[in-house]
Amino acid sequence: MAHQDARDLGRRASRGYAPRVSPARPSWLRKPSARTVDVLVVLLVALLVVPVTVAEASKTDEVLAATLLSVAGVLALLFRRSRPFVVLAVVTATNVLIPVESPIWITMMVALYTIGTRHSGETTIAAAGAVTATGFVYRLAGGPGFGAADLVAFALICAVSAGLGVYVGSRRARMDRLRERAELLDRERELLAQRAVAEERVRIAQELHGVVAHNVSLIVVQAQALGATAGDDRVREATDGIADLGREAMAEMHRTLKLLRAGADGDPALAPQPGLGELDGLLERARGAGVGIDLTVEGEPRPLSQSVDLSAYRIVQEALTNVVKHAGRAHTTVTLGYRPDALELTIADTGDAPRREGAAGHGLVGMRERAALFGGTLSAGPRDGHGFEVRASLPYDGEPA
Repeated sequence: MAHQDARDLGRRASRGYAPRVSPARPSWLRKPSARTVDVLVVLLVALLVVPVTVAEASKTDEVLAATLLSVAGVLALLFRRSRPFVVLAVVTATNVLIPVESPIWITMMVALYTIGTRHSGETTIAAAGAVTATGFVYRLAGGPGFGAADLVAFALICAVSAGLGVYVGSRRARMDRLRERAELLDRERELLAQRAVAEERVRIAQELHGVVAHNVSLIVVQAQALGATAGDDRVREATDGIADLGREAMAEMHRTLKLLRAGADGDPALAPQPGLGELDGLLERARGAGVGIDLTVEGEPRPLSQSVDLSAYRIVQEALTNVVKHAGRAHTTVTLGYRPDALELTIADTGDAPRREGAAGHGLVGMRERAALFGGTLSAGPRDGHGFEVRASLPYDGEPA
């Protein structure tokens, strides 16, 4: 086989690698901090404002005053994030007081834009209106070089700057909400995956328990039968030891399976099981996810058995998980009703979109099983087409079946 020309190989290699090579950039340029952005904005605005202002002032005897006012207006933008309204007042004053024609109105645009990106539309409109009103008063007071056309242009600049800031701010807020929702969904998927793994682990353990327990039981029975029929004391002693070892192995398997079931329930093995006493912490975590929650307690609280207390906590936990998953930031009300014979739980949200019962996956099935375990009931469904409600009743004297 003929060898390829080395020059052809070099050309191909260069064509393959050239598009992937890019000059290295410093970290402050790849992902600049807020302070770096502010400094760059101030430098850019200074290049646009100060030289033109000084050039115009050099034609008059107001060079010093015009230079100082233009520099002060530009430097004020360094604090536009921490003190946006103070900066707006400073740059408005410099726009009014500067004695020559100057593009210093750029500083006012930047200040209004910043307010729009960080505050509500109403606040931004009020700020733009105040600046426009200041220009109108200045016009009525006979300010030099500020005619009716200048006032219209001034108002238009204020409106455009404020509107652009509000638009960018709303887009950023929407992206933040989408990012938070994505993080919540990722955490929910992780929890579902962990639960599936735990359930599969318990299923495998139960199958192994059934097989091994059957065989060990046969070993124990046969060892006891052999010991009962053997005439030698040493044989009886050995068969008794085999039977004791078999019973210990059975007890260890029971304990291991119990720990696996506790782990599948979402709690570390041997950790205290939660109850309604930890409900405040659960509600705070849900509030941290953006859900507004009100807790109402009806009736006189009474001591609950550990099993009922745990099931009540899990039902509320699962219902709030479904609120975060399906209703987002909908306002939710959690009601604990201590009735004469049963504890009643009501978890209701005000979500805009009604959900089908199957939308919550296995959550509702698990809650129903917990309620049925004590002879109680659980109902779930839309609230007149607006929101969703889960209502459970757990008898106080219910014993797990």
